[in-house]
Amino acid sequence: MKTKQRGKRGIALILAALLALSCRGLMKTQAARGIEPDRECSLTVSVEISNTVGGNDAYLEDFNRMEIPVSVYRVADVDVTGQKFTPTAAFAGLELGQVTGEPGSGPSAADWQAMSEQAAKLLEQAKPEAAGETVVKREQGDAAGTARGVIGDLRPGMYLVVPEAAYNPDYTIHYEFAPYLTALPSSEYTLTGQGSDEWVYDTTIGLKPDAVPQFGRLNITKDLSNYNETLGPVTFVFEIIGRDAAGEVRYSEVESLTFTSAESKTITLEGIPAGLTVTVTEVYSGASYEAVGSLEDTALIFSEAGVAAQAGPEAAVRFQNRYGGGNRGGYGVTNHFASDGAGGWIWNVSTEN
Repeated sequence: MKTKQRGKRGIALILAALLALSCRGLMKTQAARGIEPDRECSLTVSVEISNTVGGNDAYLEDFNRMEIPVSVYRVADVDVTGQKFTPTAAFAGLELGQVTGEPGSGPSAADWQAMSEQAAKLLEQAKPEAAGETVVKREQGDAAGTARGVIGDLRPGMYLVVPEAAYNPDYTIHYEFAPYLTALPSSEYTLTGQGSDEWVYDTTIGLKPDAVPQFGRLNITKDLSNYNETLGPVTFVFEIIGRDAAGEVRYSEVESLTFTSAESKTITLEGIPAGLTVTVTEVYSGASYEAVGSLEDTALIFSEAGVAAQAGPEAAVRFQNRYGGGNRGGYGVTNHFASDGAGGWIWNVSTEN
């Protein structure tokens, strides 16, 4: 009998312990008050260049002058617990199942990225009206390199934040931003499973730009006013050096133009970093030909987007030559070497331009 009573007492103690654990879990879950479904939320969208693309001084100056349009779209409603989300009609296919569950055990960063990408695709298909818009820019009094914009009058729920890609004022860099999801309101405990469980209705998020350098073209035109057919083809050679604002050489190339008659020819160089100042020097003018005017010219490289926006013209330089007497030919070849990707080089020879 004593053994039986001891067994019953052990079971009772285990049940009591389980009840105590359940109550403590329930108390913690209920410790946070439910969200206020009718309360307005606000979202501050900011860019802090020192925390995004390495604090580069050029990027810092860009964000002192740039404006970035941002739109937000309501993708899901939220219940009073702040943990269960139901997609809106426009985003009905959005898989938010992993968002629900115990605080701190929700989606990983990779999960959030995947959901954000899915939401962005649904946005393109449904094209719903934005729940709010702002322009992120530096206001008077903001620290250098800090830009912000505020969207108010947002109901509690899940939102897709969509910043528009934007060029810097010189069109030398294209800043791109990945869309992502954010919940309003939120709390430290809901996100991490620890810390404060107070709901935050006015939230600040930071954009992380990806800086994509832009490129432009250079047109080199040669006018040959007269030509000696007896001497045959004549080649003119140009050295092209591109420097940045600090004077550092960022581009170097040699090109040539070959003539078999008196005419004008143009060679176009692609893929030159936008913003460089290029100096073009005619380093060889044919053995029996002479330059008319200067042997050197400069131009500023504008990107294709910059040219399209009329920020500046497509870079161009022009040279003129004429037959100056003599009986020496001046025909040549231009050698180009390109990496084969395996530690070797591919030799290309051009004898006609």
